[in-house]
Amino acid sequence: MSTRMTQLFITALTSLPDGTLSLLAPAGAVDTDRAQATVEALHQAGLSCELMPRALARHRYLAGTASARLEDLHAAWQHPGVQAVWCLRGGYGSAQLLRGIDWSRIGQAPLIGYSDITVLLEAFRRHGRPAIHAPVATEAVLDCNSPDANRQRARSLASLAPVLAGEPGGWALRHVAGPKTPLEGMLVGGNLTTLASIAGTPAALTLERPGILLLEDVGEAEYRLERSFYQLLNSLDTEQLQAVCLGSFERCQLANGPSSLEAIFREWLEPLGIALYADAPIGHGADNHAWPYGRPATLSAEGLCWSADNGTAHE
Repeated sequence: MSTRMTQLFITALTSLPDGTLSLLAPAGAVDTDRAQATVEALHQAGLSCELMPRALARHRYLAGTASARLEDLHAAWQHPGVQAVWCLRGGYGSAQLLRGIDWSRIGQAPLIGYSDITVLLEAFRRHGRPAIHAPVATEAVLDCNSPDANRQRARSLASLAPVLAGEPGGWALRHVAGPKTPLEGMLVGGNLTTLASIAGTPAALTLERPGILLLEDVGEAEYRLERSFYQLLNSLDTEQLQAVCLGSFERCQLANGPSSLEAIFREWLEPLGIALYADAPIGHGADNHAWPYGRPATLSAEGLCWSADNGTAHE
């Protein structure tokens, strides 16, 4: 990455609050050079960080065995000044840890990540722990090979600070179908394929109260996205599902672009009276803004707004 782009990302990171960041690899194997560059970028931004002992381990395509990754997960909250636990990357493997988590060892510092980390974000919500859907840590050193995209990524990194601080926030969204009346619900969701893969298991996304479902994906064919959405939708209590908000579907094979996917989702949601919105700035591209998993929010034709964290969102 060029010096200019490095500085752009470092400047975005300086807005993060004081405290140690524990860097964790609960899923796919992490490139050693990239991890070390991430640590250096955080240090240059004036941030304290601790790379978990087994974060650079390898077992097949995973960041070590499930037991080793679980040990790091438990250790990540042990630093007395930990501000947040930031996943280095997604990939595959997070769900392998769920049965072994000792929740008494997981503190109240939030877990940060997306993609495969989606399964952990949902587990944290169900166990009363804070979580944030946001770029993974190594994206702070990945050049998007475009000045505009790099600026987008810098804004995405910077969006993490107000969410970590518990501030209210939101985005303008585009209404696609269904009710336009204002509605309320907790923010849940993440990667569509990952959520579909755990439907019907103890790790499955659940809606025990009204929810607003945010979805994104990468590298999937149109029919696979419909298959995943149909499976996910039929695993949920649709009486509690208030709306679906679509982010980006990067490098997905869509016959007519995003409109293809919107038509598919609309077909399944309209008969249920569930609202469909689009243009959420989340996904596997440079535009991947942070949002507080499980936080209460309101949604209307004017957009999505989440509340400040008053300490009750994760109870």
